[in-house]
Amino acid sequence: MPQQFGLAPQLFTTHQILRVVEHINEGKNTNLATSTIFLDIAKAFDEVRINCLIHKLIAYKFPQYIIEIIQSYLTNRHLTVLVKNSESTTRKLQAVIPPGGILAPKIFVLFMIDIPQVRSIMLSLYTYNTDILSQGKTSDKAIETLENYPRNLEAWLVRWKIKLNVDKTEAILFNKKNDYWPKVKVNGTSIEW
Repeated sequence: MPQQFGLAPQLFTTHQILRVVEHINEGKNTNLATSTIFLDIAKAFDEVRINCLIHKLIAYKFPQYIIEIIQSYLTNRHLTVLVKNSESTTRKLQAVIPPGGILAPKIFVLFMIDIPQVRSIMLSLYTYNTDILSQGKTSDKAIETLENYPRNLEAWLVRWKIKLNVDKTEAILFNKKNDYWPKVKVNGTSIEW
């Protein structure tokens, strides 16, 4: 997934930030306005449903034995903490994808790989966040394209039961001057500019 950084080997979030800044600067140098929504995925590792992940793995034509290994890795997980010679009671893990687990980053990338792609939108995926960037000759055009994308995204979010932290989601316009600030909504909630 070329737009995913932070979970991919040798691709760090600083690389993704540079990619975004470069895109904004290229727009500025060619007299394009850039509008952006910075989305925050709520509890990213906790929100991946095993049945949804298995459905995707089948659709991606993963071998059955790999699907069974991943399913086994993710189900019925328990945790015990040992401090000195004292052991805690065993507790069931609540997270669907164990954070810090060796497979966690790869599983999350597999889950996010089919996020809707639109030709006029640049996506930048981090571990828990997604930047959606749109450019246009005017601020109005950049924002108009950006306004339409959440409709595609919302259907995908609902289908895969992914929740956004709308309180941490913001929109920004990179342009010299703008008097047009429309309401951009994600999941029915207006995003602050």
